[in-house]
Amino acid sequence: MTSTDSTSTPARVRRAPRRFAALAALAAAVMFVAACEGPAIVFPVAGRSSFSDTFGAPRGGGRSHEGQDIFAPKGTPLLATVDGTITWMRWGTSPLSGNLLLLKSDSGWIYYYIHLNNDWPGTDNGFNIYDQAFADGITVGQRVKAGEVIGYLGDSGDAEPTSPHLHFEIRRPDNTVTNPYQNLLGARRVQRTDAERIADSPTGAVELFAWNPDGTVKVAGWAVDAYSNDPVRASVYVAGNLIATVPANQEKREMATLKPGRGLNHGFFFNAVTHRGGTPVPKGAEICVVAHSIAGGGSSRIGCSTAPK
Repeated sequence: MTSTDSTSTPARVRRAPRRFAALAALAAAVMFVAACEGPAIVFPVAGRSSFSDTFGAPRGGGRSHEGQDIFAPKGTPLLATVDGTITWMRWGTSPLSGNLLLLKSDSGWIYYYIHLNNDWPGTDNGFNIYDQAFADGITVGQRVKAGEVIGYLGDSGDAEPTSPHLHFEIRRPDNTVTNPYQNLLGARRVQRTDAERIADSPTGAVELFAWNPDGTVKVAGWAVDAYSNDPVRASVYVAGNLIATVPANQEKREMATLKPGRGLNHGFFFNAVTHRGGTPVPKGAEICVVAHSIAGGGSSRIGCSTAPK
């Protein structure tokens, strides 16, 4: 009896810490979930990065920090943190925020991406080329899927004196700000694969690049969404800059052969494409057409050409 007591008591002592540990882990998980607000998110920066909790830290002009700064190399892809719609963008020379975009989830939560890239690769030249800041097809109104590349990390705006980083904010549907730190700690590290992007991307072709005497360009072709028969949008880029967007909704009888059963109204036409600021297209400039996916997941470059020198 004595020997039984001596062996059973330590066994009970050994089990007790495991029960307490399980309870502590459960309590910690409950506290973690309670600290997170809004939908579960995908981490907004691809690859390796670093951040610490600086929400509420003082900033110039009496402001306080309303997000988290995520540090990574310049040009690192930025990912859609939820399924949603791009509702606002800035591409310019804002001295404070620089290039930015807002992503709104289907449930109304808003995600701010600030200080997107404004430099050529390997430089700090501030030339601010559109496709170095935003992924192909990213415009206001574009649907995106969680994990899709939507832009590129940089140091635009007042981030210029600092290391490149993304200022990331989360706002509730009523537009009040919340600390995203716990959301980032619990975020999924997921990026959509090339195969997933290609599966969701429209198909199409550019059939005409015609150079006008005044230095503008006529562009025509067709594009069809991966899933929907509704018309997609087509955008033309000149030297990496988004210049114009039109719906690919013109009748094109060849569609009956090109894409049987998908309908005929998938043609697009740009009459007089210019360069940025309405100037003539520079000699030797690359001109590309991007077809936008309707439901998100990835847009595609369907044709490029080079302006005569």
